[in-house]
Amino acid sequence: MLARARQISRLKPGHVLVALFLLTVLLPAALLAFLGFRAFRQERRLADQQVRDRLERAAESAARSLEEELREWQRVTEAIKPDRTRSIEDLAERVRIAVSEPGAAAVVLLGQPRPRLIPESQLLYDLAPVPARSLAAQLPDTLREAETQELLTKNYSRAIQLYSEALSTVQPSLRPTLLHRLARTYRKSGQPREALRLYQKLASMEDAHIGDLPASLLAAYEAGELQSAQGPASGALEFYGDLVNGRWRLDRPRYLFYSATASEWLTAAAASPDAVAQLRETEQRKQSLTRAVEEFLRRPRRLIATDAAVHVAFWQPDPFAALVLSGEFLNRRVWPRAFSTTSNGNLEVVLLDSKGGLLFGPAPAAAPQPFGVRVVQDADFIWRIRTQARDARLLYADLVNRQNLYLGMLLLLVMLLTFGTYLTARTVRKELEIARMKSEFVSTVSHEFRSPLAGIRQLGELLMLGRVRDDERRQEYYRLITKESDRLGRLIENLLDFSRMEEGRKEYRPEPLEPAGWLKRVAAEFESESAEKNVHVSLHVPSELPTVQVDREALGCAVHNLLDNAVKYSPGSDTVWLEAEPANGGVSIRVRDCGVGIAEEEQKHVFEKFYRGSGEIRERVKGAGLGLSLVKHIVEAHGGTVECQSRPGEGSTFTIHLAARKEDDAAHTGRGR
Repeated sequence: MLARARQISRLKPGHVLVALFLLTVLLPAALLAFLGFRAFRQERRLADQQVRDRLERAAESAARSLEEELREWQRVTEAIKPDRTRSIEDLAERVRIAVSEPGAAAVVLLGQPRPRLIPESQLLYDLAPVPARSLAAQLPDTLREAETQELLTKNYSRAIQLYSEALSTVQPSLRPTLLHRLARTYRKSGQPREALRLYQKLASMEDAHIGDLPASLLAAYEAGELQSAQGPASGALEFYGDLVNGRWRLDRPRYLFYSATASEWLTAAAASPDAVAQLRETEQRKQSLTRAVEEFLRRPRRLIATDAAVHVAFWQPDPFAALVLSGEFLNRRVWPRAFSTTSNGNLEVVLLDSKGGLLFGPAPAAAPQPFGVRVVQDADFIWRIRTQARDARLLYADLVNRQNLYLGMLLLLVMLLTFGTYLTARTVRKELEIARMKSEFVSTVSHEFRSPLAGIRQLGELLMLGRVRDDERRQEYYRLITKESDRLGRLIENLLDFSRMEEGRKEYRPEPLEPAGWLKRVAAEFESESAEKNVHVSLHVPSELPTVQVDREALGCAVHNLLDNAVKYSPGSDTVWLEAEPANGGVSIRVRDCGVGIAEEEQKHVFEKFYRGSGEIRERVKGAGLGLSLVKHIVEAHGGTVECQSRPGEGSTFTIHLAARKEDDAAHTGRGR
């Protein structure tokens, strides 16, 4: 403890002040920062919990909406009565809306010999093939010869004659077949116009069939083939549209055949790209729905996945009736309506199957983010609902704003503390430096006073006691007493001048001064005062210099201080230089030495009060640190400037710039003219 106390007692006052400041200011600031960090963490945990609760509530709401939507679709499906449902008008309103859009939905009713669809045009083709009928058993014997002429003997003119004669005698059900064969024969005989005319007539027989195919389908196909053989098929787009829109009920192989043929025609024809793209999109939707219905009939289930989409089916077992909704219709109409109250603002709903497959909504974000989850059990299927944010950053917007506010306040506090610390440290350091300078100043001044006083006292005592009997030595002692008195008076006058300058009470008595003669007298006086040091002032002053308006005593004190500094800081050299020259409409007075020089970083401080340079020379050279400060004050009071140029080891040059007296300046200008 005693050792610790001794260490503390040896601390400098500045160090104690800094330590107290750190304890009283920085330590509470660090504690405040720690508490703020803990508050941030608690705020974050609270915000995380609030976000999770919000997402869970949203998932719960979305689950209830999904259950209500599924129940409503199941209810309208159970309301379908297969024995009384014949058209769209017999269905509930929401079912009518669904089945009225191409490829959106279809009602399936089981019956014999095949399932019945409402509407039939929603699927691209029949789910069960139609049994083929034999034409040979239906044709009369009168047509045998016409077939023989067309197919075997290639006598097309005779075949045309026989087919034409038979048209007026056969029963109406066979007229489409005869028209088709007659047009075929015209085509073989090289009469395409007649063939095309008959195909157009045949195409108008909407309810007629040739075998198990619609007559209008065969007529449109044959006409397209006839046109494509001669160039682009003009009716290709209409034929493709009739196929897609369900004008003809076909089985799957035939539909695919005619669809592929129509695509080939469209490639060669100059059809509207927009119209073709719209038909292809409708065909894809119907194709997906058709496959979904096929899969459902094989095995009834709630969710039906095809290559294009995921469909949903609702059914009642007895009597069997089913409603199949396409994935495109679900994503466009059903799910947005079901989740409209939840998917608003920044929240969105993602619907997944039991294995995590995406049914509705955006794909999960790559970066982890908070979400809410609910499970809905429906018949044989499990729905998974996930609620998440479109922009996770918005969930924490309030927290981020508060944190930014707290951080801003903390940063401002840290900046204020840092600035306060800097100001305090700077002030303490400056005050300590001033205190040190003052202490050195007092010590130096005391020493400076003690030396001449001791000399005067010693010489006075010798003279008073009569120990000096030689008149010449007495005169020398008197001269030394006078010299030391002048030195002491100069020291006192400098101190008084400095005090007056600090208080703003220093008064100057400017008068016209010829610099050349005056500088010579100053140099001579300085050499006389420094005779014991063998100092030589090398004077380089032209005889004619502009007259200046100055206080000669004050300016002489400034030049004397510069010469004294040059001598002090030039150990080993007995010469200093005093130079003057006209410059910039005035006079420049330079004091130069070959001494130790001044470091660059110290040159900006040399004119400050109490400042003394660092290094070994400072310890050897005594001084109060007031000389250059007085020089600057005196020169600036006369409207001039003083500057320092120095390089360590090469010496220093101090230059005083003074403006010429107005009248003298005018006279010089006149002489120049």
